[in-house]
Amino acid sequence: MKLKTGTWVLVADGGHGIIFENDGTAIAPRLKILRDYDEPQARSSELSEDKLSHGGAANAGPRTSHEAPDPHQAREDLFIAQIAHDLGQAAANKAFTEIIVVASPIALGNFRKAAGSDLTSRVILWIDKDLTKHSVPDITEAIMRALES
Repeated sequence: MKLKTGTWVLVADGGHGIIFENDGTAIAPRLKILRDYDEPQARSSELSEDKLSHGGAANAGPRTSHEAPDPHQAREDLFIAQIAHDLGQAAANKAFTEIIVVASPIALGNFRKAAGSDLTSRVILWIDKDLTKHSVPDITEAIMRALES
């Protein structure tokens, strides 16, 4: 399989996402950035709504095996869901016909849960790697290797 002209590529993790389009050819792909997403990293103290959860009277009752959700993970999940929503709208508007999704394993799972059927039907390749901190040539090379295998 080749990276066709016009194919979109999403590279994401829980805090950063980039949508590219191949405006080169299948033989000489060139990824052009269409949109860049950044989720600012909040401190735990900014995310925690229960200030007493670390001790004191709030913990005087019996403990349960159910832990409070990680606020950082919840924020990352919403971030990925927003990207999936935006891509779903682009798919509905026929902005692209094929997309490759490259994401860290957790982000990839969250993307799959959040993406609608119209979007997932356009995914030609899922790559479970975090390439968000890699250069565009390295991302292109990783995609080309995955397409060949």
